[in-house]
Amino acid sequence: MTYDILKGLTPLEIAGFQVYTLEETDSTNTDVLNLARAGAPDGIVLFAKKQTHGRGRMDRVWESKPDQSLTFTLLLRPTESEQSHLLRFTALAALALLRVFEQDYGLKGQVKWPNDVLLSGAKVCGILTETLWQGAFADAIALGIGVNLGRYAHQSEQVLRFKASSLEEECGKLVSPMRILEPLLTYIAKMRPHIGSSEFLLEWNEKLAYKGEKVKIANEKGETEWFRLIGIQDNGALMVEDERSALRQLYSSEISPSSL
Repeated sequence: MTYDILKGLTPLEIAGFQVYTLEETDSTNTDVLNLARAGAPDGIVLFAKKQTHGRGRMDRVWESKPDQSLTFTLLLRPTESEQSHLLRFTALAALALLRVFEQDYGLKGQVKWPNDVLLSGAKVCGILTETLWQGAFADAIALGIGVNLGRYAHQSEQVLRFKASSLEEECGKLVSPMRILEPLLTYIAKMRPHIGSSEFLLEWNEKLAYKGEKVKIANEKGETEWFRLIGIQDNGALMVEDERSALRQLYSSEISPSSL
């Protein structure tokens, strides 16, 4: 089967993934979802040098700049054993990136639940996971990852919802996208077979930002409440304690920057 967006492109194999480079596209997540609907297999990666309408959570749109950002999406076909751990795929990307930062650049970061990676308390990566369903079965996952490499990758502080930084600002040098992509995919490939393990969950909780702290959390309606973060549960939900000391599980919310 042929796929129009891949015509004329020669993939680079990295850690078992087939990586295709696009000069420019609207959204690699949209492209990968279209490939998935057409029957493309697990392991295809679309890396875009420039992305004009990248998507974030809650329908946010952003544009990536060449050489300033690493923007790509993986096509994954969850196995039967992975079906009960779908909420862990976002963490898979986040934890893999944290390993790259620590091993290659000596930088220790955190995961801001549910989908951001922080260095020095500032966002350097956002992850968007989108799923194609066949009934109750997850047929395909588009795992979209955007990493701020250069100091010009993110917008000014005046228009950001959350403080942002970049790898360049944290380590003092501008790193090329491929220098991050190759080890990142290697870690994802190594960690994926263990996505359902207790060790994976332990690492996620060890890297969880604001654990034990009180923060304001907003739901998708924009309603906010104060909670103390307890930790990530086996099902991928965030366990919190509300102001009445009652425990609650959150599945899709966002930590408000106004509380930090």
